[in-house]
Amino acid sequence: RSMTQASLRVTLASLLVLGLTAGPAAAADKVSLRFGFVATGLDAIWTYGIERGFFREAGLEVELREGKGSAVTAQTVAAGGDDFGVDIDGGTFLTLAAKGLPATAILSVAAKSPLVVFSPKARPIRTPAELAGKSIAITAGDGPSALLPALLELNKVDASKVTQVNMQPGPKLTSLLSGRVEGVATNVVLRPTLESKGQEVYSLMYADFGVVTPGLYLIASNQLIQAKSDVVRRFVAAAVRSMTATEQDPEAAAASFSKVYPQYSKDMALNETRVVMSLFRSPDTEGKPLGTVSLADARTGAEILQKFGSYPAGVDPTGFVTNRFQTGE
Repeated sequence: RSMTQASLRVTLASLLVLGLTAGPAAAADKVSLRFGFVATGLDAIWTYGIERGFFREAGLEVELREGKGSAVTAQTVAAGGDDFGVDIDGGTFLTLAAKGLPATAILSVAAKSPLVVFSPKARPIRTPAELAGKSIAITAGDGPSALLPALLELNKVDASKVTQVNMQPGPKLTSLLSGRVEGVATNVVLRPTLESKGQEVYSLMYADFGVVTPGLYLIASNQLIQAKSDVVRRFVAAAVRSMTATEQDPEAAAASFSKVYPQYSKDMALNETRVVMSLFRSPDTEGKPLGTVSLADARTGAEILQKFGSYPAGVDPTGFVTNRFQTGE
Protein backbone atom coordinates (compact mmCIF):
# COMPACT_ATOMS: atom_id res chain seq x y z
CA ARG A 1 0.00 0.00 0.00
CA SER A 2 2.79 2.42 0.92
CA MET A 3 4.57 1.57 -2.35
CA THR A 4 1.39 2.29 -4.28
CA GLN A 5 0.98 5.65 -2.55
CA ALA A 6 4.63 6.49 -3.25
CA SER A 7 4.23 5.60 -6.89
CA LEU A 8 1.11 7.75 -7.08
CA ARG A 9 2.95 10.71 -5.56
CA VAL A 10 5.77 10.33 -8.12
CA THR A 11 3.26 10.14 -10.99
CA LEU A 12 1.39 13.24 -9.80
CA ALA A 13 4.64 15.10 -9.36
CA SER A 14 5.73 14.15 -12.88
CA LEU A 15 2.43 15.34 -14.35
CA LEU A 16 2.72 18.60 -12.46
CA VAL A 17 6.21 19.18 -13.82
CA LEU A 18 5.05 18.41 -17.37
CA GLY A 19 2.12 20.76 -17.00
CA LEU A 20 4.36 23.57 -15.80
CA THR A 21 7.00 23.12 -18.51
CA ALA A 22 4.86 22.24 -21.54
CA GLY A 23 2.95 25.52 -21.59
CA PRO A 24 0.01 26.30 -23.87
CA ALA A 25 -0.17 24.82 -27.38
CA ALA A 26 1.47 27.02 -29.98
CA ALA A 27 -1.00 29.14 -31.96
CA ALA A 28 -1.36 28.28 -35.65
CA ASP A 29 0.21 30.62 -38.18
CA LYS A 30 -2.55 32.43 -40.07
CA VAL A 31 -1.99 32.59 -43.83
CA SER A 32 -4.09 33.65 -46.81
CA LEU A 33 -4.43 31.80 -50.10
CA ARG A 34 -5.67 33.86 -53.05
CA PHE A 35 -7.19 31.99 -56.02
CA GLY A 36 -6.39 33.06 -59.55
CA PHE A 37 -10.07 33.60 -60.21
CA VAL A 38 -13.42 33.08 -58.48
CA ALA A 39 -13.71 29.79 -56.64
CA THR A 40 -14.36 26.77 -58.86
CA GLY A 41 -13.96 23.02 -58.58
CA LEU A 42 -10.24 23.50 -59.27
CA ASP A 43 -10.01 24.74 -55.71
CA ALA A 44 -11.53 21.65 -54.10
CA ILE A 45 -7.92 20.67 -53.36
CA TRP A 46 -7.77 23.42 -50.75
CA THR A 47 -11.18 22.99 -49.16
CA TYR A 48 -10.48 19.27 -48.86
CA GLY A 49 -7.06 19.81 -47.32
CA ILE A 50 -8.59 22.15 -44.76
CA GLU A 51 -11.44 19.73 -44.04
CA ARG A 52 -9.05 16.81 -43.62
CA GLY A 53 -6.93 18.83 -41.19
CA PHE A 54 -3.71 18.74 -43.24
CA PHE A 55 -3.05 22.45 -42.79
CA ARG A 56 -4.06 22.42 -39.13
CA GLU A 57 -1.63 19.57 -38.49
CA ALA A 58 1.03 21.67 -40.20
CA GLY A 59 0.33 24.48 -37.75
CA LEU A 60 -1.47 26.65 -40.29
CA GLU A 61 -4.84 28.36 -40.36
CA VAL A 62 -5.73 29.11 -43.99
CA GLU A 63 -8.08 31.83 -45.21
CA LEU A 64 -9.32 31.26 -48.77
CA ARG A 65 -9.81 34.33 -50.97
CA GLU A 66 -11.17 34.63 -54.50
CA GLY A 67 -9.17 36.36 -57.24
CA LYS A 68 -9.60 38.47 -60.36
CA GLY A 69 -7.11 36.87 -62.72
CA SER A 70 -3.68 35.26 -62.64
CA ALA A 71 -1.77 38.50 -63.17
CA VAL A 72 -3.68 40.40 -60.48
CA THR A 73 -3.26 37.59 -57.95
CA ALA A 74 0.45 37.25 -58.73
CA GLN A 75 1.00 40.97 -58.23
CA THR A 76 -1.02 41.00 -54.99
CA VAL A 77 1.03 38.12 -53.56
CA ALA A 78 4.32 39.67 -54.67
CA ALA A 79 3.37 42.92 -52.92
CA GLY A 80 2.57 41.09 -49.68
CA GLY A 81 -1.21 41.51 -49.86
CA ASP A 82 -1.60 37.73 -49.65
CA ASP A 83 0.73 35.00 -48.49
CA PHE A 84 0.13 32.51 -51.30
CA GLY A 85 -1.47 32.56 -54.74
CA VAL A 86 -2.77 29.56 -56.66
CA ASP A 87 -4.20 28.71 -60.12
CA ILE A 88 -1.57 31.08 -61.52
CA ASP A 89 -1.15 30.54 -65.25
CA GLY A 90 2.42 29.37 -65.77
CA GLY A 91 3.08 31.46 -68.86
CA THR A 92 1.71 34.60 -67.23
CA PHE A 93 3.83 34.05 -64.13
CA LEU A 94 7.06 33.35 -66.03
CA THR A 95 6.65 36.54 -68.03
CA LEU A 96 5.90 38.68 -64.95
CA ALA A 97 8.74 37.16 -62.94
CA ALA A 98 11.20 37.61 -65.81
CA LYS A 99 10.29 41.29 -65.79
CA GLY A 100 11.03 41.62 -62.09
CA LEU A 101 7.99 40.41 -60.15
CA PRO A 102 9.44 39.43 -56.72
CA ALA A 103 7.75 36.06 -56.37
CA THR A 104 8.60 32.37 -56.85
CA ALA A 105 6.60 29.36 -58.03
CA ILE A 106 6.87 26.78 -55.25
CA LEU A 107 4.51 24.02 -56.46
CA SER A 108 2.83 22.90 -59.67
CA VAL A 109 -0.84 22.33 -59.00
CA ALA A 110 -1.25 21.55 -62.70
CA ALA A 111 2.04 20.49 -64.23
CA LYS A 112 0.53 20.08 -67.71
CA SER A 113 -0.58 23.18 -69.59
CA PRO A 114 -4.39 23.60 -69.74
CA LEU A 115 -4.31 25.43 -73.11
CA VAL A 116 -6.71 23.81 -75.57
CA VAL A 117 -8.77 24.15 -78.72
CA PHE A 118 -12.28 22.83 -78.14
CA SER A 119 -14.39 21.56 -81.01
CA PRO A 120 -17.74 19.75 -81.05
CA LYS A 121 -17.29 16.05 -80.37
CA ALA A 122 -19.47 15.32 -83.40
CA ARG A 123 -17.10 17.37 -85.61
CA PRO A 124 -13.76 17.09 -83.82
CA ILE A 125 -10.56 18.93 -84.66
CA ARG A 126 -8.07 16.26 -83.65
CA THR A 127 -4.78 17.71 -84.90
CA PRO A 128 -3.37 21.17 -85.64
CA ALA A 129 -3.40 20.32 -89.36
CA GLU A 130 -7.19 20.10 -89.17
CA LEU A 131 -7.36 23.74 -88.02
CA ALA A 132 -6.77 24.81 -91.62
CA GLY A 133 -10.01 25.99 -93.17
CA LYS A 134 -11.70 26.35 -89.77
CA SER A 135 -12.97 29.40 -87.88
CA ILE A 136 -11.57 29.57 -84.34
CA ALA A 137 -12.80 31.92 -81.59
CA ILE A 138 -10.04 33.71 -79.68
CA THR A 139 -9.73 36.50 -77.11
CA ALA A 140 -6.85 38.80 -77.97
CA GLY A 141 -4.24 38.89 -75.22
CA ASP A 142 -5.16 35.75 -73.30
CA GLY A 143 -2.77 32.78 -73.09
CA PRO A 144 -4.53 30.35 -75.44
CA SER A 145 -4.97 33.02 -78.12
CA ALA A 146 -1.45 34.43 -77.79
CA LEU A 147 0.06 30.97 -78.27
CA LEU A 148 -2.25 29.77 -81.04
CA PRO A 149 0.32 31.03 -83.60
CA ALA A 150 2.91 28.86 -81.86
CA LEU A 151 0.65 25.82 -82.19
CA LEU A 152 0.25 26.55 -85.90
CA GLU A 153 3.91 27.29 -86.66
CA LEU A 154 5.33 24.36 -84.69
CA ASN A 155 3.00 22.04 -86.60
CA LYS A 156 3.64 23.66 -89.99
CA VAL A 157 0.09 24.97 -90.44
CA ASP A 158 -0.39 28.04 -92.64
CA ALA A 159 -1.89 30.64 -90.26
CA SER A 160 -3.55 32.46 -93.17
CA LYS A 161 -5.78 29.43 -93.65
CA VAL A 162 -7.17 29.63 -90.09
CA THR A 163 -9.88 32.23 -89.51
CA GLN A 164 -9.43 33.72 -86.04
CA VAL A 165 -12.55 35.45 -84.71
CA ASN A 166 -11.77 37.80 -81.81
CA MET A 167 -14.38 38.10 -79.04
CA GLN A 168 -14.77 38.38 -75.27
CA PRO A 169 -14.44 35.22 -73.09
CA GLY A 170 -18.18 34.75 -72.47
CA PRO A 171 -19.32 35.07 -76.09
CA LYS A 172 -16.34 32.95 -77.13
CA LEU A 173 -17.84 29.87 -75.49
CA THR A 174 -21.33 30.74 -76.67
CA SER A 175 -20.06 31.01 -80.25
CA LEU A 176 -19.13 27.34 -80.19
CA LEU A 177 -22.52 26.37 -78.77
CA SER A 178 -24.31 28.34 -81.47
CA GLY A 179 -22.15 26.96 -84.28
CA ARG A 180 -20.82 30.40 -85.25
CA VAL A 181 -17.28 28.99 -85.03
CA GLU A 182 -15.87 25.49 -85.39
CA GLY A 183 -13.41 25.72 -82.51
CA VAL A 184 -12.46 27.87 -79.56
CA ALA A 185 -8.99 28.53 -78.11
CA THR A 186 -9.38 28.50 -74.35
CA ASN A 187 -8.60 26.68 -71.08
CA VAL A 188 -9.46 23.01 -70.66
CA VAL A 189 -10.92 23.65 -67.21
CA LEU A 190 -13.91 25.20 -69.01
CA ARG A 191 -14.88 21.84 -70.51
CA PRO A 192 -17.45 21.10 -67.76
CA THR A 193 -19.07 24.49 -68.43
CA LEU A 194 -19.64 23.63 -72.08
CA GLU A 195 -20.76 20.10 -71.32
CA SER A 196 -23.23 21.38 -68.72
CA LYS A 197 -24.88 23.28 -71.59
CA GLY A 198 -25.18 20.13 -73.67
CA GLN A 199 -22.09 20.56 -75.85
CA GLU A 200 -19.75 17.58 -75.71
CA VAL A 201 -16.33 18.65 -76.91
CA TYR A 202 -13.08 17.26 -78.22
CA SER A 203 -9.95 18.67 -76.56
CA LEU A 204 -6.92 19.41 -78.72
CA MET A 205 -4.29 20.09 -76.06
CA TYR A 206 -1.48 22.46 -77.03
CA ALA A 207 0.99 20.51 -74.88
CA ASP A 208 0.35 17.35 -76.92
CA PHE A 209 1.53 19.12 -80.08
CA GLY A 210 4.74 20.84 -79.05
CA VAL A 211 3.52 23.94 -77.19
CA VAL A 212 4.88 22.91 -73.80
CA THR A 213 4.40 25.61 -71.18
CA PRO A 214 3.92 25.33 -67.42
CA GLY A 215 0.39 24.71 -66.20
CA LEU A 216 -0.85 26.29 -62.97
CA TYR A 217 1.51 27.34 -60.19
CA LEU A 218 1.29 27.93 -56.45
CA ILE A 219 3.39 31.01 -55.71
CA ALA A 220 4.74 32.97 -52.74
CA SER A 221 6.51 36.30 -52.49
CA ASN A 222 10.29 36.27 -52.21
CA GLN A 223 9.97 38.28 -49.01
CA LEU A 224 7.81 35.57 -47.38
CA ILE A 225 10.19 32.85 -48.55
CA GLN A 226 13.14 34.68 -47.00
CA ALA A 227 11.41 35.71 -43.77
CA LYS A 228 9.25 32.65 -43.10
CA SER A 229 10.68 29.73 -45.03
CA ASP A 230 9.35 27.27 -42.46
CA VAL A 231 5.79 28.51 -43.03
CA VAL A 232 6.28 28.03 -46.77
CA ARG A 233 7.71 24.54 -46.25
CA ARG A 234 4.77 23.51 -44.06
CA PHE A 235 2.24 24.96 -46.50
CA VAL A 236 3.76 23.07 -49.43
CA ALA A 237 3.79 19.81 -47.45
CA ALA A 238 0.10 20.24 -46.57
CA ALA A 239 -0.69 21.16 -50.18
CA VAL A 240 0.91 17.96 -51.47
CA ARG A 241 -1.13 15.94 -48.96
CA SER A 242 -4.24 17.75 -50.20
CA MET A 243 -3.48 17.00 -53.85
CA THR A 244 -2.82 13.34 -53.02
CA ALA A 245 -6.06 13.01 -51.07
CA THR A 246 -8.00 14.70 -53.88
CA GLU A 247 -6.55 12.29 -56.42
CA GLN A 248 -7.58 9.38 -54.21
CA ASP A 249 -11.15 10.60 -53.62
CA PRO A 250 -12.27 13.41 -55.97
CA GLU A 251 -15.89 12.97 -54.90
CA ALA A 252 -15.05 13.74 -51.29
CA ALA A 253 -12.89 16.69 -52.36
CA ALA A 254 -15.70 18.14 -54.46
CA ALA A 255 -18.14 17.59 -51.59
CA SER A 256 -15.88 19.61 -49.29
CA PHE A 257 -15.88 22.43 -51.86
CA SER A 258 -19.68 22.40 -51.95
CA LYS A 259 -19.80 22.85 -48.18
CA VAL A 260 -17.73 26.02 -48.41
CA TYR A 261 -19.39 27.30 -51.60
CA PRO A 262 -22.94 25.89 -51.38
CA GLN A 263 -24.29 28.04 -54.24
CA TYR A 264 -21.90 26.41 -56.71
CA SER A 265 -23.15 23.46 -58.78
CA LYS A 266 -22.07 20.21 -57.14
CA ASP A 267 -21.85 18.39 -60.46
CA MET A 268 -19.80 21.20 -61.96
CA ALA A 269 -17.44 21.19 -58.97
CA LEU A 270 -16.83 17.45 -59.30
CA ASN A 271 -16.24 17.65 -63.05
CA GLU A 272 -13.80 20.54 -62.63
CA THR A 273 -11.99 18.66 -59.88
CA ARG A 274 -11.51 15.74 -62.24
CA VAL A 275 -10.23 18.05 -64.98
CA VAL A 276 -7.54 19.56 -62.77
CA MET A 277 -6.54 16.07 -61.63
CA SER A 278 -5.90 15.15 -65.27
CA LEU A 279 -3.34 17.97 -65.33
CA PHE A 280 -1.53 17.04 -62.11
CA ARG A 281 1.37 15.57 -64.10
CA SER A 282 3.13 16.53 -67.32
CA PRO A 283 5.29 14.05 -69.27
CA ASP A 284 8.35 15.52 -67.53
CA THR A 285 6.94 15.05 -64.01
CA GLU A 286 5.67 11.48 -64.46
CA GLY A 287 7.19 9.31 -61.74
CA LYS A 288 8.16 12.35 -59.65
CA PRO A 289 6.47 13.53 -56.44
CA LEU A 290 3.07 15.12 -56.94
CA GLY A 291 3.38 18.89 -57.22
CA THR A 292 6.91 18.84 -58.65
CA VAL A 293 7.77 21.99 -60.60
CA SER A 294 9.23 20.99 -63.97
CA LEU A 295 12.34 23.03 -64.68
CA ALA A 296 12.43 21.60 -68.20
CA ASP A 297 8.85 22.75 -68.90
CA ALA A 298 9.71 26.20 -67.53
CA ARG A 299 12.69 26.49 -69.89
CA THR A 300 10.72 25.26 -72.90
CA GLY A 301 7.84 27.55 -72.01
CA ALA A 302 10.17 30.54 -71.73
CA GLU A 303 11.59 29.84 -75.20
CA ILE A 304 8.10 29.67 -76.70
CA LEU A 305 6.93 32.77 -74.84
CA GLN A 306 10.01 34.69 -75.96
CA LYS A 307 9.21 33.94 -79.59
CA PHE A 308 5.43 34.30 -79.47
CA GLY A 309 4.78 36.35 -76.35
CA SER A 310 6.46 39.08 -74.33
CA TYR A 311 9.03 37.08 -72.37
CA PRO A 312 12.34 39.01 -72.31
CA ALA A 313 15.39 37.48 -73.98
CA GLY A 314 18.26 36.09 -71.93
CA VAL A 315 16.37 35.49 -68.67
CA ASP A 316 16.69 32.01 -67.14
CA PRO A 317 13.22 31.00 -65.81
CA THR A 318 14.68 28.55 -63.32
CA GLY A 319 15.64 31.56 -61.21
CA PHE A 320 12.03 32.02 -60.11
CA VAL A 321 10.69 28.46 -59.95
CA THR A 322 11.83 25.99 -57.29
CA ASN A 323 11.39 22.55 -55.80
CA ARG A 324 13.34 23.32 -52.62
CA PHE A 325 10.17 23.06 -50.51
CA GLN A 326 8.97 19.99 -52.35
CA THR A 327 11.85 17.77 -53.40
CA GLY A 328 14.84 19.56 -51.88
CA GLU A 329 16.36 20.54 -55.25
